[in-house]
Amino acid sequence: MAIAAGSGVTAVAVMGTWEIRNRFGQVFMGMAGGLLAAWARRSVGYARAALRSPGPERDDAVLLGKSVAAATAAWSVARWLLPSTVWSFAPLTALLVLQATVYRSLRHGAQYVTALGVGVGLAAGLASWAGIQVWTFALLMLAALLLSRPRPLGAYGFQVVAVAIFAFNAGQGRIAYVGHLMATVAIGAACGALAHAIAAPARRPLHRRERVARLYERLADVLRDISEGLLEGDDRVALRASGQWRSNAARLSGEAERAEGAVAAEQENARFNPRRDPTDSRHLLPRTRCAVRIAHLCVSHVRSLTRTLDHARADGQEGCLTRSFRTGYAESLNFLADALEHVGRVERTDTDALDTVLWRARDPLSGLDTLPACADGSCHDCLILRGALVNDAARIAVELDHAATGMDHAEEAARAPRHPRRGNRSASSSHAA
Repeated sequence: MAIAAGSGVTAVAVMGTWEIRNRFGQVFMGMAGGLLAAWARRSVGYARAALRSPGPERDDAVLLGKSVAAATAAWSVARWLLPSTVWSFAPLTALLVLQATVYRSLRHGAQYVTALGVGVGLAAGLASWAGIQVWTFALLMLAALLLSRPRPLGAYGFQVVAVAIFAFNAGQGRIAYVGHLMATVAIGAACGALAHAIAAPARRPLHRRERVARLYERLADVLRDISEGLLEGDDRVALRASGQWRSNAARLSGEAERAEGAVAAEQENARFNPRRDPTDSRHLLPRTRCAVRIAHLCVSHVRSLTRTLDHARADGQEGCLTRSFRTGYAESLNFLADALEHVGRVERTDTDALDTVLWRARDPLSGLDTLPACADGSCHDCLILRGALVNDAARIAVELDHAATGMDHAEEAARAPRHPRRGNRSASSSHAA
């Protein structure tokens, strides 16, 4: 009886365990299936974007194809010419050398090959001089760690240590092995460089400039949205959308950072790139870099402006923004939005039109300080609130005032000769005289 009861309990426990495992397996398979389906949807969308139009998706797809081709070619050539002990270094070197831009490929390739040469030479020298010993290996580690620290090697400094260990153990100090290893590295580097020579990265400075122009348009839309909200409401509900304004400005901040990174990447892409760009990228990129920097500063001021409005709503200070103040301030924001569109356009900025718009934006701001702060005219907090808002708008006007001049100076610097040192020195000396 006791045995039968124990067997029944055991059977129930086993059945319960199998049921738990089955349910866990179903849940796990469902999660895995969902993740796989999401990955498949993203991959299909990524492939469609790469095929539909030029952009980062197509650039990544082209780089992926070049990487596969270069690694395969490097492995095939090394397999044909060299012993099997060094085949692996050829495709690895090709993948490390083949970066998104030609300049980055040259820099990373030089760092990697230098680190590899230092590590292999150190291992071969110690092994051939003193043999494979414990104290020799300790001396190798000390020397490799010290030589891996120089900054010119960048992220590949530790490769000195890794390759020194590999060459010390596998090469045993043989000169032939060192020669084969450096030959396979040279094959990999050549295949990576050849891939860039056949299909160099695309150059799209105009695309970057259009992206910055869209950033200016969105920033102008945020200012117009704030202006409309201030005009529509009364003293108590004028700031009802302040939280949305603040969120929109915060999103623009991230977009400005990404645009700045894209412009910097395009500048790097233009260096040593054999592909000729249809646009005048040497002059367009400096203007774009100046424009995105000004846009980033304006976004910071707009974020400060929206934070001030949101804090005023949270603190119950809507009454400080009287109808007369909101009318003048909204008018100034509208003109600042027009000025943003003048600066952000892809074409050259019309400085005369920009000066006119900025003058019309500053004119309402100059009279806002003379308005009474509140009903009794003695509200100190209202004066602080209004001063902060006027200050943010004035800063935007100042940034835009310098934008056109800054872009013109950047273009003139790009058009200047690359080595005008002697002429500049003589000109400056004559000017001083």
